[in-house]
Amino acid sequence: MSGVASTVLEEFFGVVTTAAPNWTLTSGDYFDLGTYWPTTSGSGTFAGSQTFAGSYVANGTTYSLSWTYDPANALAVSQSSVTGTWSETGSSLTVSDNGAVTGTLSNCPVTGTLLLATPSSSQNLYTLSVTGTTTGGCLLQEGTTYSGNAAITFLPISGSNLYQRTITYLIRSSNNSAIAYGQLSKQ
Repeated sequence: MSGVASTVLEEFFGVVTTAAPNWTLTSGDYFDLGTYWPTTSGSGTFAGSQTFAGSYVANGTTYSLSWTYDPANALAVSQSSVTGTWSETGSSLTVSDNGAVTGTLSNCPVTGTLLLATPSSSQNLYTLSVTGTTTGGCLLQEGTTYSGNAAITFLPISGSNLYQRTITYLIRSSNNSAIAYGQLSKQ
């Protein structure tokens, strides 16, 4: 497996159904230091705007979750929330109003889309799909499409109670032989 990355070393994206105070994982992806696995099950409990706890299984290993709510996550989003340029060293994606994407991931040119996973919702989950546009010297080769999840996340700004808006993403080729992941800051 090969990968293209900027800063994120571990990610879990999941889709859950809820019946308060319980949640059940319906699908998900787990990535850790260059290896990707689909999740096979997961469940737990939550208290709205307070806690989210439980576990999920990926590659036969159970991972525990115990998260405390951060007010920065109260963001209601729209398609226009991702419009603009998002960058990190060697990677930069420009997203148009309609979700069209152009730019580079680890210096490899790409085009594609970044769209709300549930169109017209205010849920902070996007679908990112990009295709490499160059031959030779890039992991994101011409014609290879990478798809997966993305979300707006917040990084605390050191020495303040403010946050920096970022897009965190985890995408993979259709045969899972290559992945691209990272965290791009709003420019």
